[in-house]
Amino acid sequence: MNPRILPALSRHILTCSVFFSLVSGCKNPDVIDQNQKGLDASATAESIARNTGTLIDEEPIRRYHFDDEIGNWYENSTCCPWSITLNNSIKRAGAGSLKVELKREDTPNDHRAELGCSPNMNKEGWYGFSLFFPSSFAKESIEESIVQWNSLPDLKEGESWRSAPLFLGVLNDRYVLEIRSDANRITTHNFSFSRLDLGPVEKETWHDWVFHIKWAYDNTGVIEVWKNGHLVLSRLNQPNSYNDALFPYFKVGIYKWDWTTKATAGIDSRTMFVDEISIGNHTADFNKVSPQAAPLPVTLVSFAVAKLGLVSQLKWSTTQEVNADRFVIQRSTNAKNWQNVGEKVANGVSKNLINYTFTDQKPVKGTSYYRLKIVDKDQTYAYSSIKSLKF
Repeated sequence: MNPRILPALSRHILTCSVFFSLVSGCKNPDVIDQNQKGLDASATAESIARNTGTLIDEEPIRRYHFDDEIGNWYENSTCCPWSITLNNSIKRAGAGSLKVELKREDTPNDHRAELGCSPNMNKEGWYGFSLFFPSSFAKESIEESIVQWNSLPDLKEGESWRSAPLFLGVLNDRYVLEIRSDANRITTHNFSFSRLDLGPVEKETWHDWVFHIKWAYDNTGVIEVWKNGHLVLSRLNQPNSYNDALFPYFKVGIYKWDWTTKATAGIDSRTMFVDEISIGNHTADFNKVSPQAAPLPVTLVSFAVAKLGLVSQLKWSTTQEVNADRFVIQRSTNAKNWQNVGEKVANGVSKNLINYTFTDQKPVKGTSYYRLKIVDKDQTYAYSSIKSLKF
């Protein structure tokens, strides 16, 4: 195996392994070099993980810049020296990126080149990453996975491996998001399924993604997705996972299951590039995990909403502002259609803590959703996470 595949962890890259034995193993037939330790402890941690989502990662955000090392990954689903390598010619930021290459003849029964984190007990997470598809990435009429959040089944209870509850794929040159969920303790194949279109796959350019996920098998789940700084999906109060002891874990790379049984003529290899991966827990936010070649206009460290009598009060704080212009306060009744309800002028340039407040004098009856549209002086913008209140 190429020594560049899994070099030692550098001081610039944080390990994706967690530090408790309960997630130190998973017997996934799709993954190499696993052990059995974690399965013995998963039942013990079941109620804790399912009910509280206890934070067990020592670092709130783990980053992979791929400048000089790939870093430590819990799962390594590769077969060949070219499957996962560093590349310095195509990069989102810094000195390099991760090149993922998959060929039809690589393996006869398992066509994938992926790296993955470990199963964990984090009920809420933030994920940022950048993807680049060369012009040679031909249009394909059969879906393929490029990023997924897989879920460790409760094997001791007789559960088997299933499709990932959430994954970002490509189909006919469109990004698609597949969501599977099931509230039953043992999931077979009777799960809920939905596929959402997230827009076109432009070639020869970087696509910046941010995912905010609160895992739930009931109607408390949250999936928020930003593409290139724009909110493209806000799926609130809906299930998005299985009823497993541990919560889903992040994987990145190409997986073409169709090459085992069927295939599109003429498509025998796939290549993509990945850069600037950030994996955060519930303490992270959009700005902390967003892939950045240049700073965003502000560093938003907090954003909260609260009822104050018959009005809504919004409070937020920044610790850095670079050419920031204004904050547009937006409200929605369904987290899909938004209206501007006010603005606050930004300080503009600062490296100190700045606090802002805004009062919505006429919140709607029922549930009101709020977010901030953070506008730079050149009129580029990003969104905050979404908060809600009920009147």
